[in-house]
Amino acid sequence: MMKQLLLILTLTLVTAAPVLADRPIDEIVAVVENDVILRSELNRALRASPRPSGVSREAHEKRVLDELITSKAHELAAINSGVTVSDEEIDEAVQMIASRNDITVDFLRQVLAQQGKSYEGFRDDLRKQLLQRNFHQSQLRNLVQVTESEIDNYLALYGKKGEVRTVTQTKARHILLRPGERLSNATAQAKLNEYRGRILAGEDFASLARAYSDDTASALKGGELGWLDPDQGSPEFRRAMGRLNPGQISTPFKSSFGWHIVQVEDRRKHQSADTATRNAAREEIQQRKIEENLDLLIRRLRQQAYVEDRLYDENYDF
Repeated sequence: MMKQLLLILTLTLVTAAPVLADRPIDEIVAVVENDVILRSELNRALRASPRPSGVSREAHEKRVLDELITSKAHELAAINSGVTVSDEEIDEAVQMIASRNDITVDFLRQVLAQQGKSYEGFRDDLRKQLLQRNFHQSQLRNLVQVTESEIDNYLALYGKKGEVRTVTQTKARHILLRPGERLSNATAQAKLNEYRGRILAGEDFASLARAYSDDTASALKGGELGWLDPDQGSPEFRRAMGRLNPGQISTPFKSSFGWHIVQVEDRRKHQSADTATRNAAREEIQQRKIEENLDLLIRRLRQQAYVEDRLYDENYDF
């Protein structure tokens, strides 16, 4: 079991590898924004990525460096976004890794020590991974909206049918502010109270949503969310929306997405397939969109980053 676990952790964790002898290990081979990539980092990456047959050393080294540059640009964008990772999230991730390997956290510490990696370093690696996950969610949340027609098409294509039932749908729109490094919870709540007052005084909800909402997808439509089933949205959003009559605007409330004000525009009875079937289809479609947009996001971050490639040729074969 120990050998198997060591293999699992070796494949999933970045562990230190010996640097190449008689070569400078601290030379800067690339600058990315305000950070650098060192020759020692490139050497470790080359050790972990054997050169394919028929590929020249120079081409292979260049490709691996480009991957490091992309990864660095991605990491820096996540750090600078204001997205955070709590110690509780890291604790949960550690426990999950231990549980999946059918071991305790204490035994996981022992395995890491045998690999020459500290537990603190392991947690730091997890923090970076979770930071990027949270960053992806914050960046892609507005790009992976799934429409009811997409769900209908999916169910029709794959022949999945659910029990048809009548539900009360709500047509709503909102303004969302996401707290972060530059916006505190208190300020977000105060701003939304201001916007609510301006709307009640006669200003156009749609204009304020387009100008201020952090939900880019709905902001482009004046905050419109369309017709929502009773189980759509976060629990906090559903509760706030459920207390309103058509035409009313909520006071600011907080959900897992940030701070909102929501206006109910109308309600109607609607025949809908059962929730479980539609939710499963929604998750499948959303995951596909996330995977597609994640690749685009990473490429965009790489293109937007300031990069200075300082890699020089060495008579050195890996």
